[in-house]
Amino acid sequence: MCVLASSPVGLIAQSDWRSKLAPLLPQSGQLAQVMETRPKFSMTEVRRRVMDVGGDQQVLQQMLSSAERGVAPQYDKRVKISEADFQRYLVIQQELQPNGKIVRLSVTRSSTQLTFGDAGGTALLRGIILDLVNGDMRFPEGFSAKPEALVITAAQAQAADDPLGPRSGYVWKVRGSNPTTQTALNGHFALLALSDGSVLISYNRNGILRGAVGTGNLILSFSRDGAAITSRER
Repeated sequence: MCVLASSPVGLIAQSDWRSKLAPLLPQSGQLAQVMETRPKFSMTEVRRRVMDVGGDQQVLQQMLSSAERGVAPQYDKRVKISEADFQRYLVIQQELQPNGKIVRLSVTRSSTQLTFGDAGGTALLRGIILDLVNGDMRFPEGFSAKPEALVITAAQAQAADDPLGPRSGYVWKVRGSNPTTQTALNGHFALLALSDGSVLISYNRNGILRGAVGTGNLILSFSRDGAAITSRER
């Protein structure tokens, strides 16, 4: 499961998007944590089934310990359920966690646009421009996308066992190609507010720029009020 995935999103009314987007915009020089997705293993149903059939408790505990560490538990026939059932009841999700790296965001803002620069660790964002008048986002490859609203309620997150929880914000889905300039782009950019008060910037792309093929993925987390990241958060 993609941690940033959602139910279908809708286009934003132009009169509505500006006030809601403003609190999500980063400040220049603001510190942000680099995030990464890690596997999360739920053994609840496996544990229940093994207990029901009287499987080896020591082996089960080893499996549970592996799952808690984020390591895929390995099947062992001593748990007395089939390998097929083990794979069926083992729930694997993707959880978003800091990878320990901190970057300083580089943005230039005027009354009409916000432009991402290239601070250390954020080269993937360089040259992306958000039009603060109409909400369009323009990319260095020459293509643009309009903002779409995204809302995941607490109930929806709980029903899906979504580790990211409730969130709301905007996404820009861009796709285009120009054979003449040997340029193409398939990308997804998101600005999302989480329930803990943090904001996620997420950008993944597959593209061709002046004939050079490239892919990239970057997820950053920063405080919505611009507060500095503490040593505990690092």
